[in-house]
Amino acid sequence: FRLIMYEEECKVVHELSLSFEYQFIVAIRAILLLLAVFRIVSQWRAYGLRFLLHENTKILFGFYYCLNIFTSFLSGIMFLLELIRLRFDCVLIDFRYVLMTKCLGISSIIAAHHVIVILSFERLYSSIFPAHFER
Repeated sequence: FRLIMYEEECKVVHELSLSFEYQFIVAIRAILLLLAVFRIVSQWRAYGLRFLLHENTKILFGFYYCLNIFTSFLSGIMFLLELIRLRFDCVLIDFRYVLMTKCLGISSIIAAHHVIVILSFERLYSSIFPAHFER
């Protein structure tokens, strides 16, 4: 386990830390993702799931909300860590943490797509067989 980068890696990070454009893009992405978390949570607290009538839909949509919050929060934290890392010279973030946060974020995005597909099938079933669905 090492905390200091190799010399070639330090040069790249040093160039990126001098680049205003790169820092601006990373900062904007972090701010937008963390604002998305704030907005989703505030919308959840204000409205909840009362606009949905069926219990199955409420559970699935609640799971979808949680996945979006989790994904946005992890991605925002990762960009904040990148912004902080650029302030220090040759500091290496442990790859396990980077991989864990990125993989969890990507897995959450994929899972959110699966939830949308399940919601679509559930709505299709309720439209075709309304009597069976309400039991």
